[in-house]
Amino acid sequence: MRIDHLVWYTADLDEGRRHFAEAMDRAPLYGGEHPGEGTANAVMALGPETYLEILGRDSAQSADALDPEVSRLEGKGLYHWAVGGAVLAEVAERAKRGGLDGGALVPGGRIKPDGKRLFWTCWGLRNHGFGSLVPFFIDWMDSEHPARSAPLGGKLASLEIRTPEAVRLRRIFDVLGLDVPVAEAAEPEVVATLESTKGRLALSSFAPLPRGYVI
Repeated sequence: MRIDHLVWYTADLDEGRRHFAEAMDRAPLYGGEHPGEGTANAVMALGPETYLEILGRDSAQSADALDPEVSRLEGKGLYHWAVGGAVLAEVAERAKRGGLDGGALVPGGRIKPDGKRLFWTCWGLRNHGFGSLVPFFIDWMDSEHPARSAPLGGKLASLEIRTPEAVRLRRIFDVLGLDVPVAEAAEPEVVATLESTKGRLALSSFAPLPRGYVI
């Protein structure tokens, strides 16, 4: 398994692209719209199969299309994160055996600005109470991984999950087979550190913590 991508949200997508263009080695590439969701994105590779998704509002779509939680987010920060490199059916079976509430395998897809189509399948946990501290899982099927066509801006140096309930969250990660550091802390938080020739850039999640991507 690996960290597939991080999702960093800001209402102003253009401002978000400028922010990472200045802080990292390359400018993010516009990735296209999410029809019916009110958002669009830009992407920056952090390795051959890891990338940063900068998510923002799409002015061409109605604000009513936004998820209510997204519409309430203020400022900018990590919204959720995804894990790749796993056989989703096997992870779902492990979760079931471990007494966790897993959702269905959900297919998706969209057309990129270059006309190529992306296909994926997602799976995630429900009713765990940890919000976006818990990732969802993604399989890109036969599609080219987004990191392979995105400009390489640097690398993901570290990812740490912080929570007042570290022991319980570690148990969930153990069931899922996730080898991601979980630290005891007063407040829940996802902290990612990116590294480029310009130095290190720390990204933190929103406070209060969002529920993350719900499948």
